[in-house]
This record gives sequence, structure tokens and C-alpha cells, in this order.
Amino acid sequence: MNAAPMPSKTPSGLSRIRVASVLFAAAGAALGQTPPADVRSLVDGARLGTGYAQMIGLAATPDVSAAKYDIDAAGSEPTLDVFRLPYQARWMTLSPDADLYWKVAGGWLRLEDDFRFGVPPAADATIGSRWTAYSASGGLLAKVRLGGGFTLEPALDVSVARLENRASYSCAASALQPLFDGTLFNWQSNAWLVTPSLGLEWATTIDDAKATVRGHVARSWISSFDETDPVLSFSEATNGYSIRADYARPTGHRLADRPLSWVVYGGFAGFFGANRDALGFDSVAEVGGGIELPLVADQPKAERLRLAAGYLFGPDVRGWTLGLSLRY
Repeated sequence: MNAAPMPSKTPSGLSRIRVASVLFAAAGAALGQTPPADVRSLVDGARLGTGYAQMIGLAATPDVSAAKYDIDAAGSEPTLDVFRLPYQARWMTLSPDADLYWKVAGGWLRLEDDFRFGVPPAADATIGSRWTAYSASGGLLAKVRLGGGFTLEPALDVSVARLENRASYSCAASALQPLFDGTLFNWQSNAWLVTPSLGLEWATTIDDAKATVRGHVARSWISSFDETDPVLSFSEATNGYSIRADYARPTGHRLADRPLSWVVYGGFAGFFGANRDALGFDSVAEVGGGIELPLVADQPKAERLRLAAGYLFGPDVRGWTLGLSLRY
């Protein structure tokens, strides 16, 4: 009897550990050691939905920056790309100190990872996996001015998302494809998200410069539907937080007949709760800078267009981001 395949790399991150554990336990089925019917029970017992929910939450919620990330997975090098397109506008005035905004957003995420095994007599076997998430969100945001430069920002968002997996099998790993397709790899699922959040912003103006500090916390309840296989069903909660400081100051120059300002910023964001490390990291710091200018000439307090770039770093993760945004 052949020996069961052994993972050639130690995985990092809750989701990757669970995927690898299922691979290790079920790969023996390809060698006649494990009944194929047991594969579904292994997938079901691994609670992979915690990682799937974290992917969907990262695509749909704004605390951890949209960026390109490289994750250190103890020998493996998963890559994570996140893109978001948000928009918000004032809907109505609730009181002299409170406004209600409507907002919409689209999100996209792609996580790529390779799982390698040493399978006797073959020297190597690889499963290349790619998860892709798409999200569309809509919600309401209230901005309540408290005085002293503080603004309280409660919000509620409802989102719909789709998560897909596509995988390729090479060499001896091809024997595992009939076991894993539709349950562990090569599947799709949809999900609903409900996300209440709370932000607190403090802003002050010193001469012509503006400083802003903002904290934000959110919790998402995520429930899947229309899965390829019922074993993929999940209902999970994810939690995110962020704190960020911005400083903007006029350059003394004009662009398109508008005053041009330079901007620097720094921040810290992450996940909290039992499944905070499901993607291989649970926190990331960010530093960056850029330029901004008001949309309306000679009205510095008007909505401002900002172009900025940043570097992200933290335990087991590095990344960079480039963003174009509207500031209110």
C-alpha cells in the first residue's frame, strides 16, 4: 500500500490550514486508502466557510484597503488582489447638525494559491487554486456633527456577492480531481451580507492645512445560497476595524485653475474575532501620500478629488495600493 501524500509546505492562515488538512486527509482516496464518500464529510467538517466569508467580507467592506497583497504562508506565496469602486451622495438633511447619505459600491477580490504534495513515486503534484469574489452593495449613512470637530457616522449596508473557485491539477494531482471538483475546488456560491458599521471622525483646520483622524468598526453577517453543492453552505460573521490619519496642505500651485494640495496619510486596519486570521493575516499598517484638488475652483471646502499611492505592511503580509477617490 502506498503512503498517503504529504504536504510539502506548512500552510499559514486558518483557511489555508483547513484546505490543506482536507487535502492531506482525503488524498489517500486517490491511492485507495479512503472511501470517496468520505471526502464530502471531510469538507463539511473543516468549516471552510469561515475563510469564504472572510474573502467576501474583504471584497464588500472598506476597512482593509483595496490593494495588491503578497502573503507569507511559510514557503507558499499566495497573492491577494482587492478592488473597490464606492460612491456616496447626500440624500437629505435630517437636522441642522445631521445629514443622510445614500451610497453604493462594487467590489472584486482574487486570491491565488498553490497546494503542493510529494506523491510517491511522482516527485511533485500541484493544485493551483484561484478564488474570485464579486460584490454589489447599497446602504445609508448618517453624518451627525457633534461639535469640536467630531462627526459620528452610523451606517447600514446590504450586499449581494458571488464567490467562485477555479483550480487546475498537474502531474499526480490529476487523480484527485474527481474527488475534489464541486466541493473543495471548481465551484461557485452566492451570498447575502448585512453590515452595520460605526465611524467617528475628528477634523481640524490649522491655517490652510487640514488634519483628519477617523476610526471605523464594522460587523458583517454573511449567509450563502445557491451553492454548487450543499456542503459549501455557510453562515458566518466577520469583523473589521480601521483607524486612519490624513494631513493635507496647499502646495501654492494650481492645476486646472484649482488650488493643488499635497497629502500624507497613515493608518492601521484589520480583522477581529475568532476567524480573524482566515486569510493568512489579521492586521496591516499603511502609509502613503498623494495630491488633491477641489472639484469647484476657488472653493476649498468643496468635494475634492484625490490621487494617492500607499505601501502596506504587517505580520506575514506586504502590499501596495493606488487610488482615485472623492473626499467630502
